[in-house]
Amino acid sequence: MDTIIIGSGGSHEIDLSLTCPACHGKGVFHTWDCINGTDDLAMRQRVLHDQSLFFYTCPHCQSAVHVEEKCLYFDKKKHFMVWHIPDLKMTVTSGEVEDFLGQNDFSGYDCRVALTWGEWREKIIEMESSFDDRLYELIKYGAYQLLKPDQKEKLPLEMYHFDYADDSYQPDQLALVFMEADQKGNGYVYPVNTKMLEVTHDVFLPVLQKLSPQAGKGVFERYGYSWAEHFMKYIIEAAKKPGMETYSQLVGFWIRTIGREIFQTELKGQ
Repeated sequence: MDTIIIGSGGSHEIDLSLTCPACHGKGVFHTWDCINGTDDLAMRQRVLHDQSLFFYTCPHCQSAVHVEEKCLYFDKKKHFMVWHIPDLKMTVTSGEVEDFLGQNDFSGYDCRVALTWGEWREKIIEMESSFDDRLYELIKYGAYQLLKPDQKEKLPLEMYHFDYADDSYQPDQLALVFMEADQKGNGYVYPVNTKMLEVTHDVFLPVLQKLSPQAGKGVFERYGYSWAEHFMKYIIEAAKKPGMETYSQLVGFWIRTIGREIFQTELKGQ
């Protein structure tokens, strides 16, 4: 593998030697293992909008191959980094991050890990927002729990994600996107308004700050659907304890707010 360096603290390109899984022909894929979203605006646009960015076209049979390799995305203005690491067994050192970032201290950065390219892109979109990305993950979890079993079968979890609410691509105007399993390209878009985010902030952020005050500052952590599921199980059990009746009511209010603000549905009962 040959490496091409584009300056310290900049986007970093590499050449990968690949074998096509379709025809077993050999080839070279020119790609990136680090993207500077602050200075390299063209690459930022490709990360967010070019679905072919990490696809290799075999020169022998023309097959399109989705290449899953680790890649670090960072934003020096908003102070966040997101590693795409498809295999958690892959080693990532602080020295590697420092070399990519062009500085030896990243303790002030919000650091996240994503296991797929889709999750990586989604997390970058969340991190560009002015709201805590964990709030989006909690809303994502809560909204999916309101679907009926037949709806979940039609709208699988692995195709469910956050994206921009419209073509203006505003960082604080995101939407939940439910893609249909058997209808490629078809789905349902539900914008998440400021009220939903503020209610989620008020109900859960004090708990989040108490449980995890650093929240990935300088340490790469994964905050996704599985994390939100684990967190909400903790919250529900805690809300059942004596003396927690008021907080239990707040959690119920939050669920009803999701139904009303996202799905335009009034929820009744517990």
